Amino acid sequence: MENKKALSEEIYQHLLDQIFNGELNPNDKITENSLALNFQTSRTPIREAMRKLESQGLLKIYPNRYAEIASFTKKEINDIGVIRLSLDILAIKLAIIYSTKNDFLRLKEIAENCYSAYENNDGLRRRQLDTRFHEYLCELSKNELLLSMQNDLSLKIQFLLLHNNLPDVEDVEHIKQHIEIANALINGNEKKAIEIDIDHLYEFYNLDVPLEFFK
Repeated sequence: MENKKALSEEIYQHLLDQIFNGELNPNDKITENSLALNFQTSRTPIREAMRKLESQGLLKIYPNRYAEIASFTKKEINDIGVIRLSLDILAIKLAIIYSTKNDFLRLKEIAENCYSAYENNDGLRRRQLDTRFHEYLCELSKNELLLSMQNDLSLKIQFLLLHNNLPDVEDVEHIKQHIEIANALINGNEKKAIEIDIDHLYEFYNLDVPLEFFK
């Protein structure tokens, strides 16, 4: 049983790597047969790996046929953006209460590393650090449920950054806004941090709810 669990995790990681390395793209099909031949295994660990990807929103499974790498509609991207921005705003408000200047300095370090990855044309690391910035911001809220909700979104957001033609995804000013948010928090300026975060995400996700909703 333990070996099957380890193999399932290996298959899961293999598929995840292919998705984020661009070897598998939205709507690409994969089959249990091809993976069974590749890994010389039964279908049980393959199905477990696929179900995990499905639960994370990266795979659509059509039983007894095939599985398909996910794609997101404009509405789904909008929905993700509304939740992402709402979580960020709540995280900022709680972080001001519960976190320290050193915590915010660590947040700035993540932001600066993200910018360095952009300058070095390391797209994979930039996407990972972009996502990590928002995850760590939620960690600073000291609210486990908020962090869990953010973590549920993280892989979807990395997927969107890679596979969807989102505005400003490689715009240098957009990436620098992570640093600006961290600086505002270091200075204890909650209002400014929220204003920058709204500017950072509202157009990026092409949100259709009124801007005033977030203020």
